[in-house]
Amino acid sequence: MLAVLQAFSPQSHTLTARDLAESTGIPLPSMYRYIALLRETGLLVGDDHGAYHLSARLISLARAAEAAESIIEIADPVMRRLMADCDETVILVRLIGRVPVCVHRVESSHHLRATFEPGQPLPLEHGASGRVLLAGLSPQVRRDYLASLAGTDPELARRLETSVAQAAERGWAVSEEEIDRGVWAASAAVTDGRSTVAALTVPSPLVRAPAQLQDRLLGQVRAAAREASELLRAAVRS
Repeated sequence: MLAVLQAFSPQSHTLTARDLAESTGIPLPSMYRYIALLRETGLLVGDDHGAYHLSARLISLARAAEAAESIIEIADPVMRRLMADCDETVILVRLIGRVPVCVHRVESSHHLRATFEPGQPLPLEHGASGRVLLAGLSPQVRRDYLASLAGTDPELARRLETSVAQAAERGWAVSEEEIDRGVWAASAAVTDGRSTVAALTVPSPLVRAPAQLQDRLLGQVRAAAREASELLRAAVRS
């Protein structure tokens, strides 16, 4: 049933039973049973055309999850100052169940901007955020994370291992058009003094982040990540 709930996204918010079966790999007869159970609990709503969407009850669960993330409370003021300084959307990404997930976002006022929703998963093998989060893991755990990728695309796994090692040395990473076309991103590690707990990332359309401005934006992201790390360490000590 969790797999069914996770099949929905802002882009795929209304799905049929067959859509859900295909996206999850769950046989259609079983899918109908899961849908019935989810409808009984009020987490799933059906329409007159045989399609389903998540119910508003999940909004309170999302708010509860956000409230439990103490790092969001610490990082939010820093993210808002960073957004005001660079005038770009700022996201906070954590590694949850081997998947980078956007857990918080402060949006810019630009009509043209990269859109990452809180709760949205990001690819582990692409993008600056994923590299920063992988870089915060021990070498053995990192290899375990990359093992499945190495089995399907050894060359990509080797390149990623190299770039992640570089991110581990620097504490930051950048990417260009790896997740979304026309988007450049800078990401830096937020640490608690012992390990990396999140990646602070600014994804910017290339039209506003040409090469001559990227160093400045990266510097702003790194400074904000250091500030968030200092605040987080102070909270841990207290």
